[in-house]
Amino acid sequence: MDDKGRVKMPAALRKEFGAGEKVKFKIAKDIEDCLVIYPLETWSKQEEQLRKLNPFNIKHQRFINTVTAGLTEVEFDSADRFLISTTLKKYLGNSRDIILKGKFDRIQIWDAQKYEQYTQGNISNIQELSEDVAAYLDGLNEEKQKK
Repeated sequence: MDDKGRVKMPAALRKEFGAGEKVKFKIAKDIEDCLVIYPLETWSKQEEQLRKLNPFNIKHQRFINTVTAGLTEVEFDSADRFLISTTLKKYLGNSRDIILKGKFDRIQIWDAQKYEQYTQGNISNIQELSEDVAAYLDGLNEEKQKK
């Protein structure tokens, strides 16, 4: 990230947004300790899910407010760079050393040091994580078989 908060999108990730200079997307705080870039189509699906939450449930509203904190629509400039707003930069810390990580239909933006710590923590817990995921997937398969 440069001094102005601009980030050059790697060509491999840029392809996810289609052709054209005026490609727009959303950036917001992720539920993990990073930012997330949503192509507009992906954000629409995310927003559709958020709209299903109860507007009178304070936990639901806190969740919505957290995951939309600093939500900003941005576009690429002529050099395939995008600007991270001052509001969102604070979630990355003071470092300009960042990592862009593809995650299915979105891209996470991590402070490089935080990402290293996060990854190492998950690697050390991979067996526990895989057991939880396997149990969840087994439950989904059981539900599907009942139908």
